[in-house]
Amino acid sequence: MSKRSRRWWIFGGALLLGLAAVLALALPYRPVPVVGPAVAPAPLELPPPLPGLRLHVFDTGANRMSPLLVGADPPWRPVPAFVVEHPERGLVVFDLGLSHEVAARGQAALPLPMRWLMESRGRVGFTLDEQMRRAGLRAGDVAYVVVSHLHEDHTGVAASFAGAVFLAGPGTRAQVLAGAHSPFPPDVVPDWREIDFEARGQPVGPFASGVDLFDDGSITLIAAGGHTAQDVMMLVDLPAGPVPLTGDAVVHYDWLESDDVERIASDPERAADVRNRVRALLASGDATIIPGHDLRRLGPARPDLIVHAAPDFAGRPTGG
Repeated sequence: MSKRSRRWWIFGGALLLGLAAVLALALPYRPVPVVGPAVAPAPLELPPPLPGLRLHVFDTGANRMSPLLVGADPPWRPVPAFVVEHPERGLVVFDLGLSHEVAARGQAALPLPMRWLMESRGRVGFTLDEQMRRAGLRAGDVAYVVVSHLHEDHTGVAASFAGAVFLAGPGTRAQVLAGAHSPFPPDVVPDWREIDFEARGQPVGPFASGVDLFDDGSITLIAAGGHTAQDVMMLVDLPAGPVPLTGDAVVHYDWLESDDVERIASDPERAADVRNRVRALLASGDATIIPGHDLRRLGPARPDLIVHAAPDFAGRPTGG
């Protein structure tokens, strides 16, 4: 087969796959139930928590998914971002929320096809970097940024932390450095590192592979997957009890409590496996999770978990 013919075959195959995806999304929503494997409850068995470790929770906006992806009448859900104050290592950010562009223009600032599949609202002055500044947390003091996956509502203001080391799942670096939708301007080359779960990972509770970021038990990065191939969760061992931040490996509590992995999972079987492992962790009574887009069950105020107030993004027009 000639090179020209091979190119046409590749182009034709890509076109057919694209048409199939469009047709699938055009069909009325049907649940995607995946039971997944049984996972026994398993405690985390962490070392004693580090005194002085604190987690800040910021809400940077609101998203509402298309009914084609998640069923009828989807609610608006928060877009959180997180900052850990480590007493010895400085600040560690997990996920970056919405960008300045989305804060100003809503989903019109998102690339296609994302803007067709999700409504998104922010507010100027309430991106993560701006909220951190008001809380007395300096962007320049951020040593590490952990990115759960590369969707735009999790990479938002990455350029504001360009001096930090970025950590993300395998396969992300090339996408960021050469991708059409990189969160960094063309003249910025971030220190982007892929977490080597295969070489460094150890079992953590019900999860197959986790990497102790500082070798002190304070922050453990956990291999996930299912929502995207690169999903990473971050377990913060706070003094009052461990808190796993799941990114969209667990999108919200309703998703966790259903076998429907919806049309948002890139790998439904893997998504169900991770979901069941999170369920097993909760069944052990060993942690309080915070999903990627749900802040409803944070519980009573505690000195090591600070939830910062934010406006009602869903009920407020974008911009002002």
